[in-house]
Amino acid sequence: MITRFATLTTRLSVAFALLFTIAACGGGNGGGGFFPGGGGGGVGNPVTIITTSLASAVEGIPYSGLVVADGGEEPYSWTVVDNGGTGFIINNEGILTGIASESGDYGLTLQVADSASSTDKASFILTVTGDTPQPLAIATNTLPPAEEGEEYLALLEAVGGAGDYQWAMVSDGNSGLQLRYDGVLSGTAPADEGQYPITVSVMDETGIATSILILIVTGPSSPVAITTTSLPGGTVEQRYATVLAASGGDKPYAWTLVSNGGQSGLSLSAAGILSGSPALAGTFGIIVKVSDGTNTDESALPLTIVPQGGEGELLTITTTSLPVANRVLYSAVLEASGGEKPYSWSGGDTSFPGTGFTVINSGSITGNTNDVSPGLYSYTVTVADSEGESETRNYIIDIPGGDQPPVAILTGDPLPDATETVTYTLVMRAVGGEGDLDWSVLQTTNEAGVTITDGPTFAEPGSEALGVLYWSAADIVEGNYSVTIQVKDGTISADVITFSLRALDAPIRITTTELTAIPSGTSYTQTILSTGGGPTRTWEVLSTVKEADGTAVENGPTFASPGNPSTGALYWDVANIVSGRYRVTIEVSSIADGVTTIDVKTFDLEALLP
Repeated sequence: MITRFATLTTRLSVAFALLFTIAACGGGNGGGGFFPGGGGGGVGNPVTIITTSLASAVEGIPYSGLVVADGGEEPYSWTVVDNGGTGFIINNEGILTGIASESGDYGLTLQVADSASSTDKASFILTVTGDTPQPLAIATNTLPPAEEGEEYLALLEAVGGAGDYQWAMVSDGNSGLQLRYDGVLSGTAPADEGQYPITVSVMDETGIATSILILIVTGPSSPVAITTTSLPGGTVEQRYATVLAASGGDKPYAWTLVSNGGQSGLSLSAAGILSGSPALAGTFGIIVKVSDGTNTDESALPLTIVPQGGEGELLTITTTSLPVANRVLYSAVLEASGGEKPYSWSGGDTSFPGTGFTVINSGSITGNTNDVSPGLYSYTVTVADSEGESETRNYIIDIPGGDQPPVAILTGDPLPDATETVTYTLVMRAVGGEGDLDWSVLQTTNEAGVTITDGPTFAEPGSEALGVLYWSAADIVEGNYSVTIQVKDGTISADVITFSLRALDAPIRITTTELTAIPSGTSYTQTILSTGGGPTRTWEVLSTVKEADGTAVENGPTFASPGNPSTGALYWDVANIVSGRYRVTIEVSSIADGVTTIDVKTFDLEALLP
């Protein structure tokens, strides 16, 4: 991925970009990329690193980024405490440079010292990507929060496309802010607390992209609040790391993982780093909490993990929001990635009355607003690829000028499948209404129409306020269910929908924990065991490599005869065995209820000396 800024002629614009994307852990002390009034060198304030993130690097391309500090006594001196294997260096102006040699996520720790020997440290996640062409898109998906009535400054980012970027303000959302052609968003923040939808567009030689960004304006003494709204995806058994962000309150913050949503292998540090190696594929509701010692905030974040070594990237709708319908003729472009092209698009209103807008098969929404009343409308689109895979996403279309409509459930029917032995979590979505929302399950019935009492619930460890639906792994039994869900707002507005929910058999899992050593001078046999899945299994050895240098082994262990790919009987002929230590990666697949589940596990195997 190539990330280009609209202008690189001044160091200041780079600073804005670096103060913008994701929050860093450790001693950082700036509101997610917002420049407070007054500048650096505050009297009586200790030196503090206020940069909260590092812009992504591109594999093999020279990297340069500015890290900013505030307070203390200038001049500052900078050092790299831990370069995370990148080899990057930093000079005393705070300019971080180097060439990233390999794609991946790297953890860097930087330190700043002022002339009075006061120091501060901060740790960052640096993402290095391959140089892959991609369509024009707005990379900024969240704005740093603003303080009411204070000066505000942030830099918007775009990715992909070709040529220089030209930014434009489509709608300031009554915020009063201005957007320059080079992506600098500035002005005086609104005098009233609240959320302001700002619609922006960026244009280059290939076309135009539009996005709605929410500006959160807080009071001068706002409590601590989680500002991270989404988590990057990951892959089963591959290293995962991301940094969570919060604003307000009194630092330092302390983070805790309330629920992993059934996704084992991940942990959350007190500094807000969610990391580990995910063990399961699927979408999980991760619930996190942050505290500043006085107040706490809790949030539910969806996390999608894809299988390791699958058939390619999963089909995903990448359009995150639809533009405000502030013109008579409405048009919005839909985008997706993964799967097998070409794509076909469909969809329509899920509100009644609706907008009447149409989804064109090539991937756009068009319509006329003349006959549509002002308000917020729920709209659903589905993309399908040439292999028959599909994904559906729900959106809100804003027709400006009206009062807030009643609360309405936006999550579509049916609900995503549950699976035996796997904890079920789902973040429900609603639109409209006023004040805080309150979610509840009114009734759950099975196929026979019998009400069950141990079905899905919004009670803890779910969340009635955040709409986190939870079903304990111990209570999930294969079958089809009807779940009646209600959401109420802070007035008298409410919505009730009965959803279909299918619970599948437990997925297949390899239960063998180790391979026995191979005695000298004998052929090797061992039956690999598993649980879950359907009545039949298919076993396969994906690879066998030497532990010392990773060299592939020809004629290694196999499930082919005299082994057995159905029973899991592994065989290695004595004529092909050479003493040493090996790593054997084994896959098993099974079909149950029309759904194929796969599990992959890597074992150590030793062939003993004669």
